[in-house]
Amino acid sequence: MLVLQKQNIKGFSLLELLVVVVIVAIVSAVAYPNFSSWKTDRELRQGAEKITNLIAGINTQAQRGSYPYVQVHISPSGTAGGGSSSVTFTSKGMKQSTLSSKLNAGTSLTCPMTGAGTGDWDVDVAEYRLENLAVHFDSDGAVCFSKDGSLFGKEGEIQSNLNITIEKVNSDNYVIICTLKNAAKTGNECAINQAGGLEKPAYLVQWSRFGNVTKFKWSGSDWNRQ
Repeated sequence: MLVLQKQNIKGFSLLELLVVVVIVAIVSAVAYPNFSSWKTDRELRQGAEKITNLIAGINTQAQRGSYPYVQVHISPSGTAGGGSSSVTFTSKGMKQSTLSSKLNAGTSLTCPMTGAGTGDWDVDVAEYRLENLAVHFDSDGAVCFSKDGSLFGKEGEIQSNLNITIEKVNSDNYVIICTLKNAAKTGNECAINQAGGLEKPAYLVQWSRFGNVTKFKWSGSDWNRQ
């Protein structure tokens, strides 16, 4: 004979549900700032990596002889509040025939900030747009490279870079990227050091006249190689 036992099934009381909701809210409140900080740092890191790759890529073209004279053009675009809502990085190349023509004519190569097909640059090789992040200047700047470093030059805001200390060496060959929130505290441009108000997270991409590119992360007081 089969005996069925009646089970005593209970539901959650209102008090128990409220306790669970409160616990979930507390855990979420504690975890969200950490997640938000991680997400922001990740976006900046990815931006710095793409900038590094773009500069390294156009220098590889120069070393191979595809374009003996090359440029990286950095162009911030403004917002209504005066800051940079995006920054476009464009690499450009000049063919050997164009370069030879200019040199033979005695033309001074001053790293011109012009578009492709203008008589200066033959082609836009690559482009990367940095969205909702800022750099340490608010108008156009450019840096130019050649295979042997002899035609290295800078124009615009990059030419005005101040010397900062990176791994105990002074350098003015860099671009700094930070959040719009950080930049808003320092005149809508990323500060360049702690005294100027630079805060974490921030990244710096440095180059040499020979096209060597290195990425750094701001620790809060110094630049650490990545």
